[in-house]
Amino acid sequence: MRRKLNKKVRLRRRMLHRRFMRRMRRRPVFKKPVPPVQKQEKPEPEKEPAPPAAVRSAPKRQVLLCPGPVNTGPHVHAALSGPDLCHREPEFSHLLQTLRAKLIHALGLDQRHSAVLINGSGTAALEAAVLAGVEPGQKMLVLNNGVYGSRIAQLAKIHQIPLVEIRSPLTERLDLSRIAAALKRDSHIGTVAMVHQETSTGMLNPVEEVAVLAKKYRRRMLVDAISSLGGEKLELSKLNIGLCVGSSGKSLHGPPGLSFVLVSQEEAVRVGKMKPKSLYLDLRLHLKSQEAGDPPFTPAVPLVAAFAAAVDDLTRETIRSRIARYRERALFLRAGFKKLGFKFLLDEKLLSNTLTALWLPQGKAYAPLHDSLKKAGFIVYAGQSELKGKILRVAHMGQLLQADLKEFLRVLKEVTKS
Repeated sequence: MRRKLNKKVRLRRRMLHRRFMRRMRRRPVFKKPVPPVQKQEKPEPEKEPAPPAAVRSAPKRQVLLCPGPVNTGPHVHAALSGPDLCHREPEFSHLLQTLRAKLIHALGLDQRHSAVLINGSGTAALEAAVLAGVEPGQKMLVLNNGVYGSRIAQLAKIHQIPLVEIRSPLTERLDLSRIAAALKRDSHIGTVAMVHQETSTGMLNPVEEVAVLAKKYRRRMLVDAISSLGGEKLELSKLNIGLCVGSSGKSLHGPPGLSFVLVSQEEAVRVGKMKPKSLYLDLRLHLKSQEAGDPPFTPAVPLVAAFAAAVDDLTRETIRSRIARYRERALFLRAGFKKLGFKFLLDEKLLSNTLTALWLPQGKAYAPLHDSLKKAGFIVYAGQSELKGKILRVAHMGQLLQADLKEFLRVLKEVTKS
């Protein structure tokens, strides 16, 4: 009896166990989610940071009819975006020496002159030349018939250089008789300083005649040819011009911000013995250092490369051809100005090849005229000093096309008649 009971108990337990297991199988099982295995990606090579977003969009091409900066050519643009270069390496030394030699050749000069490059606009090189222009105890005779003649006098006054100044009205030619009388009267005058092309009016000053007087009375010549070199004939050796100041960004079609002094052999010897009157604008120091191929201060390396490209362009064109091209431009524009009824500030015989100053038409103010021309893509210049608000200055320098000049005259006609 007991055995039968045990057997029943065992069967009962088995049945209950089976029921339990069936229920457990039907019951949902909640498992912990297993995070997916992330594949390890290979690190990407470092990339150069993206350039910052432009502050403003690049404007369309503007035709610059101002006396610097000027429109430049593709070779100059390419040189400006060239590789970075250290000025203490032999590559830059070669570039500098080559540019100095090419500039002398392109301007039709020879070994009797050296080119000394100066960082800064034409005024920087002019100040360096003025400081080196006179010996202690000597005076500087400044011929002043415009804003830039006044600038030479201002530099002399700032540096306390004894000054004799012959002033002429802005619209009148320099009086040679007054110059001769001053040289004859004052033996302490050591240097005659003048502007070749007076950019404030467009007047071409009589450098040749003044040079003859300077030679007669044995005085040295300092000429500001910042806006004329490349656009006007200037024979430095023939005229015995010892110091001649130029700029990259005008008739030589280079970028703005670089200038130079052309120094004759005789003046180079004299300047080499002078005591410095400035640290940065010491012409003696720049000449000595550049002759050794080692600039004394950090130069504007991209501007040097770009100016070298501009000088190469001038060499291919030749200085004679460029002067002739500038003359043709001037005649073309002036004929157009006459047809439009504009009046010249100066007698046509006094005008240079590089700039024309026009009286504003009656009832026309400069600012609206400028703005209308700018909207059409042309940049012109206002008058300076006592001519401010009275004249309009149109320069014909730089990489300009004949189509640019024709379109300018068309637009000028529209804005003056409206």
